[in-house]
Amino acid sequence: MADKPGLPLRRTLAQSPPIAAGLLFGLGLAVAYGVVWSLQELSTVITALVVAAFLAVGLERIISTMTNRGMPRWLAMTILFLGLVLVFCGGIAAIIPALVRETAQFVDNVPGYYETVMASDLAKQFGGESGLLERAQDVLTAGNVTKALGGVAGGAASAANGLVWTITTILLTIFILASYTQLRQGSLRLVAASKREQTGRILDGILKQVGAYLIGALAIGLFAGISSWIFMAIAGIPYGALLALLVALLDLIPQIGATIGAVVVTLVALAISPMTAVASAIFFLAYQQLENWVIYPTVMRSAVKVSNLAAIVAVLVGGTLFGVVGIVLSVPIYAAIRLIGKELVLPRLDNS
Repeated sequence: MADKPGLPLRRTLAQSPPIAAGLLFGLGLAVAYGVVWSLQELSTVITALVVAAFLAVGLERIISTMTNRGMPRWLAMTILFLGLVLVFCGGIAAIIPALVRETAQFVDNVPGYYETVMASDLAKQFGGESGLLERAQDVLTAGNVTKALGGVAGGAASAANGLVWTITTILLTIFILASYTQLRQGSLRLVAASKREQTGRILDGILKQVGAYLIGALAIGLFAGISSWIFMAIAGIPYGALLALLVALLDLIPQIGATIGAVVVTLVALAISPMTAVASAIFFLAYQQLENWVIYPTVMRSAVKVSNLAAIVAVLVGGTLFGVVGIVLSVPIYAAIRLIGKELVLPRLDNS
């Protein structure tokens, strides 16, 4: 009997498996492409959300300490953020006078730096002052100046974009903290009722380790900045306050941040004298060994209980996959995965 008009599509596909397979394959490719495209377009937003969640988890440990003593959550959040604002403003107030003073000193010393460079053996190899000026005229063409101005404009736009996303991340952190309890309860409701107690215990353990890692990293960075400032004050390296702040911030990046800060300080010390640069290199080399083998393991062992080998491997993998954000988050993510394996995977393997 002939097929009736308007045969359903499902019956048609059932009678033609190759067509059905082709349609499903094409639909799968379209969905996969859409997911990849969405992740690429939303990479900045996702990064801001991840960093905000990371900061919120770390700050939640401080808030929970205050709320456990009977303080209302809104009051604990107000005290925390007022304290952070006061610390930030106090740090800016302490840095700006030193920065202005050291900038004025740098401007006053520019003629001396110029004369020193022109009198150096390296300048003589290029024909002295006249030879360098001729080379500079060859380089400073209209096209090169236009390219340089375009690069400066692009750098300014990138800096402004970075400032906007920094403010956005701070606001997201505040919103996540304000709804922290609701977010936790909502996440647990997505799990079967029989598994909620265990899931809640695992989630609290992960959040506790992430918060401990953040506090430990801040303590290590603060110690690095203070130590660097004391050394630069003794060695007479200029811009000590600004460079110490830079070292403290870079030290928050595991494994490579301290090295970058050491290179920057050593280059500044080179402008004073080669011996000062050598002393700077020796100091930071010794401090990095102390931090890598004593300070960092001691703090992280008590905070997230991660071995040096596991931390190094996690940092390498995180940096390769996700860049700087991956480096910063690699250790707490590894600690979370290890906790999940300890609570879920190992008991099943032991009972099998």
